Amino acid sequence: MSEQRMDNSRERGDMVDKLIGVRRVAKTVKGGRRMAFGALVVVGDESGRVGWGKGKAREVPDAVRKATDEAKRAMVRVPLRQGRTIHHEVHGRFGSTRVILKPAVPGTGIIAGGPMRAVFEAMGIKDVIAKALGSTNPYNMIQATFDAFASMETPRNIAAKRGLKVTDLVLHKEEASKGETDQKELNEAAAKATKKPVAKKAAPAKGRGGKPEGDRKPRRDDKKAEAPKVQAVSKSDSMKAAIKAEPKADAAPAAEAPAVEAPKAE
Repeated sequence: MSEQRMDNSRERGDMVDKLIGVRRVAKTVKGGRRMAFGALVVVGDESGRVGWGKGKAREVPDAVRKATDEAKRAMVRVPLRQGRTIHHEVHGRFGSTRVILKPAVPGTGIIAGGPMRAVFEAMGIKDVIAKALGSTNPYNMIQATFDAFASMETPRNIAAKRGLKVTDLVLHKEEASKGETDQKELNEAAAKATKKPVAKKAAPAKGRGGKPEGDRKPRRDDKKAEAPKVQAVSKSDSMKAAIKAEPKADAAPAAEAPAVEAPKAE
């Protein structure tokens, strides 16, 4: 199955139709395979109205005509902001395709590709940012884009739902922003009032030189007493010391006590 993409656009009266793609399809019947062509077309008036359609026929012109007629019957109106972009960010989904549409400032242009660009050009959008996620099937992308259009809101619709005027919404917006600012200032003032003063730590005692005692270098007096040093003694000196320590041989022995005889038995 082959697909042929075309970017042709034709004006019919006040309508602009864009041919997104043509593909060849085949149908198997009893007698064999019947070849046909399928066309995908987008129609718009460049003023906010747009529609899409698909058609199938034996010839390409007939398929395009059928798709164009279907698109004209299914046209919808999309609200535009200042006639050039959408009002707010919207998301759409169809099948495995998801699209994200975002408004843009003047001069941005149409940042989109494929079928989505054709839709925006047909409906008259000048500035928009679009991104497609998931499947890039043109049929899915167009239907996801129209699903996003269905969820779009305008200030007039929101004011009608709330029973207000559009000008009241602008006033509420300004008051809300002002209230947020005032509330922020009140929160900051309350935080300052309830903030406890931090107790200052006592300065450490200073020693000599104006430095804290904990930071001064250890002095020599603070060092522990060193162990006594061992002196080396020669052999001759050790012999002399031993001789001096021995008792003299000619010294008189101590007097012995007289022996006491035991009394005889009578």
